[in-house]
Amino acid sequence: MRLAISKFLTVLFLLLVSNTAISQILTKEEIVPLLKNGGYLIFMRHAQAPTELPTTTTASPGNLNLERQLDGKGRSDAAAFGEAIRRLEIPLGSVESSPSYRTRQTARLAGFNNVIIQEFLLQEVREIPDSVLMTLRAELELKSESGNRLLISHSGNISAIFPDLDPYISEGEAIIIDPTLSITAPLARVLITDWQNFE
Repeated sequence: MRLAISKFLTVLFLLLVSNTAISQILTKEEIVPLLKNGGYLIFMRHAQAPTELPTTTTASPGNLNLERQLDGKGRSDAAAFGEAIRRLEIPLGSVESSPSYRTRQTARLAGFNNVIIQEFLLQEVREIPDSVLMTLRAELELKSESGNRLLISHSGNISAIFPDLDPYISEGEAIIIDPTLSITAPLARVLITDWQNFE
């Protein structure tokens, strides 16, 4: 009953605000119960990855093109994120990643299998082509048939959908979206380190 009331209030709030609203609507205590029911998008930036490119000596296994990769904190955060998702029993209908090494590495270290590689998640710069933006918006409107959709992407894609984010999206941060309401009015912002503190 409380969940239904919370959902109703969320819908009512979204009807009263503009589609560009970027403030967090749900408290952290309300996020997990909703996600356990499924039907949401977890639109996430990859875990911490320094801008400095690795060398053949410092590249992680599998990083054959010497792309940006997660550092020690990023690897630890990704693993802890995956553990928290499983501990909290948050169902994932699909895990989708951009083709970049650091997004795939985030998914792998989180312990997710059967990751779907999606080109529409690749954009790393804020100014992305209109055709790509249209595809991205259309994808964000798709609800998972079961569980939630986890999309691991980049700051460019996220800021293109939410141009007024303040503060700017952090590495590993996720935006929770209800695709049946509005893809531009996030329900919550969750830092990658926050998941470990949820009960």
